[in-house]
Amino acid sequence: MPLWLFPALLAVSALVTLTSGIWLLLHLTALSRNVAGNADVVPSPVRPRASRGRVRFLLATFIVATLVTLVILVLVVSGVANELIVSPRG
Repeated sequence: MPLWLFPALLAVSALVTLTSGIWLLLHLTALSRNVAGNADVVPSPVRPRASRGRVRFLLATFIVATLVTLVILVLVVSGVANELIVSPRG
């Protein structure tokens, strides 16, 4: 694996996590409709601007990107990533 791969993967997964998290925060009315009835969440009387499918997709994207970011960080901190890096000269 080239040396730039782990930082690039970390940057992409962090950017996807940040983007989907901000979108979910901006669409809390739609998110509260999806989880209504769980954990004492009461949906707003205002009609949500996003569909249920889009909210579910971005919630799943947020969770997966967060897990990918955590896995990359664990690999880097534990030193396993150092063993995966191969020198271009062999």
